[in-house]
Amino acid sequence: MEIAVRRHGDTVVVGMGGRVDAYGSGELDRTLENILADENLACVAFDMTDVGYLSSAGIRSIVRTMKILRSRNGALAICALCSYCRNVLETAGMTRSLNIFPTRSEAITFLQSVHWERQALENWDRMEIADSPIGKFRFIPGENSQAELKVIGSVADIFHSRVDEGRIFSRRFSQTEYSIGVGGLGEVPDDYMKVLGSMITIGGTMGWLPTDGHDLADFLVPRNDTGSVMIRTPFNLTLAGGFNEYIMFESSEEGGTTLDRLYRGLFLLSRRRRRDFKGVLGTAAWMQTGELLAGTMMRSPVREFAPENKRAITDPSNSDEWFKRDVLPRHRDVTCLTCGVGIDLSCDLSVYDLSGLYAAFYIDPATAGDRGQILNNHAAVFEQVHMPEKIVCLDKMVREVSAKAEFKDMRKLRDNSRVTRAFLGVSYIQRLVRDSAGWQGTEIPVNRNLAEKRYREESEFPLVPEKREAELNKFQRFLEAQQAKLEKQNK
Repeated sequence: MEIAVRRHGDTVVVGMGGRVDAYGSGELDRTLENILADENLACVAFDMTDVGYLSSAGIRSIVRTMKILRSRNGALAICALCSYCRNVLETAGMTRSLNIFPTRSEAITFLQSVHWERQALENWDRMEIADSPIGKFRFIPGENSQAELKVIGSVADIFHSRVDEGRIFSRRFSQTEYSIGVGGLGEVPDDYMKVLGSMITIGGTMGWLPTDGHDLADFLVPRNDTGSVMIRTPFNLTLAGGFNEYIMFESSEEGGTTLDRLYRGLFLLSRRRRRDFKGVLGTAAWMQTGELLAGTMMRSPVREFAPENKRAITDPSNSDEWFKRDVLPRHRDVTCLTCGVGIDLSCDLSVYDLSGLYAAFYIDPATAGDRGQILNNHAAVFEQVHMPEKIVCLDKMVREVSAKAEFKDMRKLRDNSRVTRAFLGVSYIQRLVRDSAGWQGTEIPVNRNLAEKRYREESEFPLVPEKREAELNKFQRFLEAQQAKLEKQNK
């Protein structure tokens, strides 16, 4: 058996060729013993490009290595398996517990993320912290990439109930990793058109609330995204480009912090800390929720169900028939996997494509005047599970919760839902992109003049700058008081 050992930064790649049988695994074990003697080594890749045979002895070598690396908060990655070796691992029931990748580069990229997570946990106490009137924020650096919000369809189609079969997108789960919108599942239009409802995709899963009158949510965790089951959606907002920052939030308010106050804190901190903040945030999170209040769409927004008075479904004359808004908490003390977007209306939104904003959001000036922001957040709801004190990898934690916790519900969150603790991935959205992949109809142009007029009027709503300035002054005074207190203690 041939074995070649190479180092790639903090990762060791063990290339092997021939047969990993009883004899070959013995040679492999002796090589691994020397490599793993370095207790600082936590990430190893097995490149099995030239391996044609794998026995149970080879599997024992893999399992032994995996356990040692996990004890060091590291990982083993396996790449370039031939079909026979993969079949052996599948027969042994090992494929779900192993990190298997098609190529060496993908395996190394994965192990680099594991090493980053390990370093971040070791440096947890040295991460940037900000105290605020609502609680403590701890910041963990994320990806240095340009975050985008992909806009599928138009919210106007939903509010005016004009969805038909020609306005439906069919998307794979992998195309909507973190997204919210309106959608459903089914093979043919008769399966989903008349029951389209609020939806969320997060961590490779999908939750949606069919508008079939039963008020019970569905939740799907696909093991393999084969494309045989497609998400159907007339309107969807997808976070793309990765998370620029991760934030651990711990509320200091009794009963938790309302979602709108949490976003207000994020906006204020973003203004102070981030040059890449332009006014729109995308978030995904594991939240511990003290009180969950929902806004539920009761009917599918298809043409067949459009209001007879020709007004929007959000119009006061139609709203009660189309929406149910919780006054009392629907759930208490639950774990939520959330995805959402927020807009700070006091920012200069002209830096974005306003036609994209018009397709993605509808802003009620009365709400804007009261809060200075517009929020849209959905949640998959689970029985409460313990949240670790230290988290740095959102993807991994989201997948663990969705795979192991008991699913309860899926809802669009009202802004007065209360959060006691949360780990958020935050995308500082740089641009909005109209995404037509999977479009089954003809592209409908957006009236740019109408979009610019609406957003100019709403962003200049007179109370917004005043309220924003008051919040900034309040926050600044709090920080100054904290600094003065620390200086006094240090004297």
